[in-house]
Amino acid sequence: MDTRISLTEASRRAPAILERGDSLLLDEGAPPTLNDLAGALQFALGDGRIWLNDERMVMLSTNVLGTLRAKMIEDVGMDRTREACMQVGWAQGVQLAELVAKRFKQKNVTAALAAGPRLHTMKGYAKVVTKRFEFDASKKEYLGEFHWHDSVEGTEYVRHIGICDCPVCWMQVAVPSGYTSTLLGYPVIFREMECVGRGAARCVVIGKDADSWGDEVPELDTFGIRGRSPAKSGPWVPPSDFTVSQGPAPRDMDNIVGKSASIQRAQRLVDKVAAFREPVLLIGETGTGKEHFARYLHKCGVDADGPFVPVNCSAFTGTPEAEAETLFGASGLLKKAHGGTLFLNDFVALPAGMQAKLALELHDRDRTQRPYRIVAATGVHPLDAVTEGALRADLQYFLSVLPIQIPPLRERRDDIPELIKHFLNLHRARHSKPLDGLTGSLYDMLLRYDYPGNLRELSNLIERGVIYAEPGGMIDIPHVFSVIERTPQNAGRVHKNGGFYRPKPSAEVHGSRTLEDIEVEAVRSALIEADWNVSGAARRLGLSRAKLDYRMKKFGIERDL
Repeated sequence: MDTRISLTEASRRAPAILERGDSLLLDEGAPPTLNDLAGALQFALGDGRIWLNDERMVMLSTNVLGTLRAKMIEDVGMDRTREACMQVGWAQGVQLAELVAKRFKQKNVTAALAAGPRLHTMKGYAKVVTKRFEFDASKKEYLGEFHWHDSVEGTEYVRHIGICDCPVCWMQVAVPSGYTSTLLGYPVIFREMECVGRGAARCVVIGKDADSWGDEVPELDTFGIRGRSPAKSGPWVPPSDFTVSQGPAPRDMDNIVGKSASIQRAQRLVDKVAAFREPVLLIGETGTGKEHFARYLHKCGVDADGPFVPVNCSAFTGTPEAEAETLFGASGLLKKAHGGTLFLNDFVALPAGMQAKLALELHDRDRTQRPYRIVAATGVHPLDAVTEGALRADLQYFLSVLPIQIPPLRERRDDIPELIKHFLNLHRARHSKPLDGLTGSLYDMLLRYDYPGNLRELSNLIERGVIYAEPGGMIDIPHVFSVIERTPQNAGRVHKNGGFYRPKPSAEVHGSRTLEDIEVEAVRSALIEADWNVSGAARRLGLSRAKLDYRMKKFGIERDL
């Protein structure tokens, strides 16, 4: 079925009032808001349907999408796969524009255009940040810039194929093209300037009216837009020499857990610098695994058989002479690191005298003759530390030859399921404790938790659950979350009639919920998941029917009407 439309038809479907507009002048709460758009999403679970207004939807794993696209590339090649994905994306954009025009009767084109990024975010493609867009419909001009964080297409491409030499979010970039062109009635083309599929931190997307892109606008042919005939010079194609970089596989690759774009980017940089002895600087928040990366770098490097000597720089609290002897003495840590790696953890905390002596040591010894590799780590930006006087500028320059950013867990949330599995297996084996795994309610909460302590906190939570849970049972919320953590509220639950149940906020003690509050929430969540089948809920909680009945009576838990 041909879903492409002409510009005449697009203009007919557009809102009646076209105008000049600027996103910076738009009221932040102008409808449709994200909540308004979410209200258009209806679930009819008993009927096996999900609706976005009057369009039927399905829930599909991102891994399935990535596998499907990788298979298409293998079967028909990059060019045809890209074209097909862009045509599908264009059709989606047209449908979403019609949704906004039909459901919200929006006559303010600026507000209608602003809803596009919200819809893109709501559908799970990426977190879209609108930097700015402006247009003049009378002159048929448009210019916009958007940033996409955690793009599904880019992340899945990296997961299944690897880093590409060209932008890879083909379907996603065509969605705003169809959406904006339909609302405005003239062709607007979006392109990726940066892409996570190329190793960037996020995707940067620029939209312009077709004329502003010049004569080379192959997307017009791809989308089948009629009414404009740009100069023909052949369609744009990815570089013909495109290959997925193979290279030698690093040793102990499994030491870095996660396939998100941010963690893959950090690992790829570590793999690149492993063959050199230049100083490496790891920058990341507390608990992000900087020492883990340092050990991985050591094992992948040229001195893998040598010693790995970790130094906690914040632990030097003795006399200057004793501290200097510990690090620089004849039997000091620098000597022990010969032929291997010296890891300076929290190097900004080194006393001023030791910083001066270390800077002199690095200055006097040529890098090619240095008998060890230095890997430094810090949780603060080194230039900020220099400005505040906590770090010598010359030492900062010596140690930051090869800086690598280690992402916090909140920026690699796609890795949380794999990390949960990793830590569960680790601690279950460490404590020799047989367990059936995690309950669904705990798993949901772990996916929503913010992890201010990053990987270290996730590991600690899983280990706590392994220790507190009954042997042979399942780890549940009360086993993991205590009065220490600020736990997130349960997400809304979907009923068969399409409505949502949202629990009321639990009572808090000193800003944190009590253990009884958490137990009540766990019981109620299990009952809701089991559609208030007490036996089914008891199985979810790893309890007997009698024990669950007792807790329901004790806490006065009854089904909401």
